[in-house]
Order: sequence, then C-alpha cells, then structure tokens
Amino acid sequence: MSREEKRKAMKKMKRKQARKEASERERREEEERLIDPEEQRQMQLLEQQEAERMQRDMILFQEREKEWMDTVIARKQQQQQHQQQREEEDEDDEFDCVEEEGPPEIIWQGNEIIFKKKQLRVRVTDKDKPKPNETNQNDHQQEDNRPTSNPLPPDSTLENVAQQIPNFGTEQDKAHCPFHLKTGACCFGIRCSRVHFYPDKSSTFLIKNMYNGPGLACDRDQDEGLEYKDEEVERCFEEFYEDVHTEFLKFGEVVNFKVCKNGSFHWRGNVYVQYKSLDSALLAYNSVNGRYFAGKQVSCQFVNLTRWKVAICGEYMKSGFKTCSHGTACNFIHCFRNPGGDYEWADSDKPPPKFWVKKMITLFGFSDDYETSREQGNLSLSKTDSDRSYHSRRRSRSRETTDQLKCGH
Repeated sequence: MSREEKRKAMKKMKRKQARKEASERERREEEERLIDPEEQRQMQLLEQQEAERMQRDMILFQEREKEWMDTVIARKQQQQQHQQQREEEDEDDEFDCVEEEGPPEIIWQGNEIIFKKKQLRVRVTDKDKPKPNETNQNDHQQEDNRPTSNPLPPDSTLENVAQQIPNFGTEQDKAHCPFHLKTGACCFGIRCSRVHFYPDKSSTFLIKNMYNGPGLACDRDQDEGLEYKDEEVERCFEEFYEDVHTEFLKFGEVVNFKVCKNGSFHWRGNVYVQYKSLDSALLAYNSVNGRYFAGKQVSCQFVNLTRWKVAICGEYMKSGFKTCSHGTACNFIHCFRNPGGDYEWADSDKPPPKFWVKKMITLFGFSDDYETSREQGNLSLSKTDSDRSYHSRRRSRSRETTDQLKCGH
C-alpha cells in the first residue's frame, strides 16, 4: 500500500470514528434527558399548557361563531322589517292614471276611427319623478350608444404582446426566462418570475443530477475533493462516459453529449444528450426515462437547446476546462471534457470532422445528408473527369496537327 493510499485510509477511519463518537454521544444525551425527572416534569407542564391553549382557542372560536350567527340573524330581521315597511308604504300611497306621451293607438270600429292613448298608473307622490316613457327613451339611447364588443386592452399591453410573440427567445422577450431558454436550467426553479418553456418533444433532452462521481465543482472545496487526483477524476469520468454514452448510442446517432461539473444543485451532474433525428431522441427518452442508474431513478425532460456555443460558458472553454471568473455562481454550462475530445466541434456549433462521419456511417449507415453530399461530390468528380478528357483530346489533336505540318515540310 502506497503512502497516499495509507493517508486516504487514515482520513476515512478518522472521519468514521468521529461520526461514531458523535452519534454515541447524542444517544447517551437523549437517554439521560428522557430519564431525568426534571425533564419529564417540564414535558408534562408543556403538554398541560398546550391543552389549556387549545381549550382557550376553542372557547374563543365558539364565542366568535356565536357573535357571527347573531349578526346574521339581526341582519335578516332588519331586512324583513324594511320589506314590511316598503309594502305598507305602497298600500298607503294614492295612484293616479296618466296618459303616456307619444302617438296614440288607432282603433277601427266599423266606420269609426278611435284614437286611444295608453294609461299609466302612477303614484300621486311620484308625479314629479320622470315618467316611464322618458326612462324607456333614456334606456333606449343608452342601449344604442353602448359598445357592441368587449373593450380593447390598453395600448401598452398590445405592444407588449406584439413584441413578445415575434421576439421569442431574444433580449426583447421579457416573458420567458433567458437562462432556461439557453441552457434548459434556471437557478430559481419554480420560483422564477418568468416563464420556463418545456417543449413537448425535442431532439435534445436533459437528465438532472445523473453523474455523482468525483470532479464536481463543490467537491473541490471539501475533504472529499482533496482525496482524488486529476488522473483519478478523469478515469472515473471515462468509466461513466463509456457506460452511459454507449447506452445512448443504441438509439441513434448522437450530435452532442455533455456532463455538467458545476457545483450548484440545478447544474450538479446534469447530462445533456442531443440526437441527430427526432425519432432517435423520442426512442431514447421513452427507453431511459424511469430506469435506475447507480441506485437513482432517471428522470428525463425535453429542452429547447440547439445552440451549444450560447449554452456553454465561453470563459470556461477558453481556460481549457478549468474555471471562470464567476465560479460556482455561473449560470452557464461548465462541462467535463469528453474522452478523446469527442463532440468538441459541436460545442462551437460546427460540423463533425471526416473521421467522425465515417465512424457514424459504420455504426448507423448512410444518412440523407451524407447521400446528398455524396451526390454533389460525384457530380463534381464527373465534371472534373470530363474536363480532363476534353483537355487531353485537345492536346492529342494539336500534336497530330503539328506532326502533319512537319511531314508536309
């Protein structure tokens, strides 16, 4: 056993012994506290005080409920009295018949024409009030002038909506969370004041907190992070990469595969997988979602992440996968470097190199994009061959002409 391994073993034993002593001490204190008569007396006193408080609250609740019921009954009695007084006043009032203004009704009876106006029964005390026909005329005018549709929203609201819909995902979009649109994650979670957009289906999906090995940012400041060298961290991540990446390749061609090493909880160990085709992404989502990995259930969700150059921290990439000035508070992806530099071209939204295209062709066959590019290449090759044959024919013809001229001389 090397010196470093002995040091690690001693550290682990010390931490284990300290945890064991602390738990034993807490257990003894709890047993002594339960046996102590003074503690028992205090617990009984607290229970008694709690029972008295509950009884007082119940009495207060009953008194308030009784007051409320008395108030409701008094209000009903008062309404009944007002109704009776109104009916008595209606009986005591005198009524008179008043002719309604407007054109009279024409009645034909044989050879006679009778003009008859409608009679309205009006209280004597209400003669100074406006007549019903005047009220009806005012009502008709109001109905004619009333709007025929719902009122329009304020101009500012219309401008905001008009700006938000065409500018989805841009800096002018004030409704959707910009960090969630760019990276598929937000430090505020459900408490965010802006909308988080979750597509129903996408070629990219996210698995939260899947990687739990060494090398995460928050582990470096703790004792656990000091126990691993950089070589050990790389070896652990390579094992994870080979295991998980190989599993995802079973469902189709992968465009990018990234594992976050940020220390924040909403970033810690997140795995991003982007497929070339939507069908492959749906197949992988339905197959992987709900399965168990390293004792935890895998939960996948589709994200609207298409530009990796925007999602990955540029300062972190320039530092050679080391760090950035924001540290653990950075709101962009700090990812592990894939073994062999896989998918580094996708981090800058560039097409894959030729060796990778050949590798994918051997795994999944020729794609439509490859067939198109190959046809274009064949056309260019055929054009080049025809040009070469044309120039060779011209050169041979010129040689024959030269030979004939020499023979003539």
